[in-house]
Amino acid sequence: MNKKRFIQVIILAILIIASLSIDARHDVNLMSILRLDKDALEILLVSRIPRTLTIILTASALSVAGIIVQSVAKNKFVSPGIIGTTQAATLGVLLGYLLIPGLSLWVQFIFSFIFSLIASFCFIFFLNHIKLKNEVYIPLIGMMFGSLISSVSIVIAQSTNTLQYLSLIGLGSFTNKTIGTFEMILLVIPALIISIIYAERFNIVSLGKDFSSNLGVDYQKVMMIGLIIVSVITASTFIVVGPLPFLGLIIPNLVSIYYGDHIKKSVIDLMMLGSIFVLICDLLARTLIFMITGSSYELAVGFIMGIIGAVIFLYLLLRKTKHA
Repeated sequence: MNKKRFIQVIILAILIIASLSIDARHDVNLMSILRLDKDALEILLVSRIPRTLTIILTASALSVAGIIVQSVAKNKFVSPGIIGTTQAATLGVLLGYLLIPGLSLWVQFIFSFIFSLIASFCFIFFLNHIKLKNEVYIPLIGMMFGSLISSVSIVIAQSTNTLQYLSLIGLGSFTNKTIGTFEMILLVIPALIISIIYAERFNIVSLGKDFSSNLGVDYQKVMMIGLIIVSVITASTFIVVGPLPFLGLIIPNLVSIYYGDHIKKSVIDLMMLGSIFVLICDLLARTLIFMITGSSYELAVGFIMGIIGAVIFLYLLLRKTKHA
């Protein structure tokens, strides 16, 4: 194990312990857990362990989804949240809610997955038929496409008086979302396994169709598998947690800077760094209001990630310009 990876493992372990120790119940802490207090252990098993596992699986999956999208689109500044995949997941859940009232989580997942997949294929179709391949233009096109889908969701919500529901599902938060929904996040595990198996081929696909064909890689097949993986990850994480901004964009770029572009060699580091980032943001979301006002309220983790992620993204953008 190299030094960087060892440091990441230590930081991740510390953050996991902190995540299991901190919550709204301040009397349930690391000491009470170590004393095997009955109430502390019950909260640990029912709430904190599922929440922490959800954070790790969500962060790992969305980080991997981000690097797959970047490989397929051959652009470092795209992610599921930029090419319209996440916005389509929102639209799918909203339409499912309207068409089948009281729908189960699995029906929500099916609607979300189908719309995410359609949006992903549409973006790649547009990308393959435009002449402008500038690194900045492609994210802009993706943002316009995502905004268009979001606008459709808002219009539908306004006309059906479901704006409140749209706001609820559009909020990225781990608060109370793991109760009864934890099983859904387990869908990302087979998606992650397939991602690791196909990591080498995703690297080759990122070099272009002709290069892939010369190396005996079925470009269309690998691209389709990649988009299906991204759609499964996006749909399942969206239902359980909601949208988490910048995660699939900045983590692959940071890993690329420090570990290179070889996906197979860096995928473990990618998942660990994504987990570290989300755990830090989640701990800040849990504790900021308490530290300022003493109240036991939490901020939405998506709010914290939006602020920190925007700063990191600006750094990456300026760094890219400086080294261009």
